[in-house]
Amino acid sequence: MKRLMTVLLIVAFAGLIALPKPAAANIQFGIKAGGNMAKPTGADAEDPMATLKSKVGFMGGIFLAFNFGKVVTIQWEVLYTMKGANYVALDDSYTDKLYSDYIEVPLLLKIKIPLPVIQPFVFAGPTVGFKLNEKLMSNGEEIPLTEALLKNNDYGAIFGAGLNLGRNFMLDVRYSMGLQKVINTVEGDVQPDFKNGVWAATIGIAF
Repeated sequence: MKRLMTVLLIVAFAGLIALPKPAAANIQFGIKAGGNMAKPTGADAEDPMATLKSKVGFMGGIFLAFNFGKVVTIQWEVLYTMKGANYVALDDSYTDKLYSDYIEVPLLLKIKIPLPVIQPFVFAGPTVGFKLNEKLMSNGEEIPLTEALLKNNDYGAIFGAGLNLGRNFMLDVRYSMGLQKVINTVEGDVQPDFKNGVWAATIGIAF
């Protein structure tokens, strides 16, 4: 977490010094929503007896954008996002699904191409996540969990690209790459290499 906080500060500082007068930043508040596809990464995410497939879900929330001139924006977001995993047996005898919902808080540095109407942009930055709930299903039936399967928090990096459509509408596509192994383990056990990974596409409205 100390390393993550260092990255957060570096990203924020880089955006603030991009222009000589950060106090003149234009601030926008907005909402965004869209769909995502979750597929965990890591050596232990794969199952030799099953095919790992993407799990479709929802993402949505709010954002606060600090526009420094026409090129640089620092954007803070608070998003509800569905993550998890979807395993289908090679012989189709079972389907296991892991549902996990998070509040994700990214801090993004956005670089725009200042065209008159449609502005392409790219962005990247760190993110932290806080688990809301989890559920494990097999063939449509919930499997009772005696203790939490996943850790209560997560952290990672987000990068993506999109378009500003005028001043108030935007589209973006992003990948949220988990950097923490999220499976809980008993003390002394080897930590499984299982990390969250999510592709998402969103539509935003700024006010």
